[in-house]
Amino acid sequence: MKKEIIVCCVILLFIIVFHVITQTTSQNYFDGIIKELDEIEEKIFSKNSEKEELVRDIDNILEKWRANYGYYACFIEHDELEKVQTQLISMRANIKTGDLKKCMDESEKCKFILKHIEDKDAMKIVNIF
Repeated sequence: MKKEIIVCCVILLFIIVFHVITQTTSQNYFDGIIKELDEIEEKIFSKNSEKEELVRDIDNILEKWRANYGYYACFIEHDELEKVQTQLISMRANIKTGDLKKCMDESEKCKFILKHIEDKDAMKIVNIF
């Protein structure tokens, strides 16, 4: 009986440590993307950037997103990750067509989804029960 309790405690400790590591990593990554989206929004507001520069910025974010997709797909729902990618692609299309107002809307949706993923996967009592 004592061995089983020790094994269960070790497994529980491993799960908690793994969750904290993955949560911290994903939170830092998502915060970085949100920061980059804020910078793009500032460029749109200031009207100092050309379409090509904005498209390049979005493409850089998409490249990072696709490169890390497999890692985050291991512990985050694919549907949530695909929503972010869809918003980024929509932003790029809106920039190319010159609809910057709609691009801002898509950017805000993307940031909301990223924050939602962070909240949804956080280790909170609400999420446990």
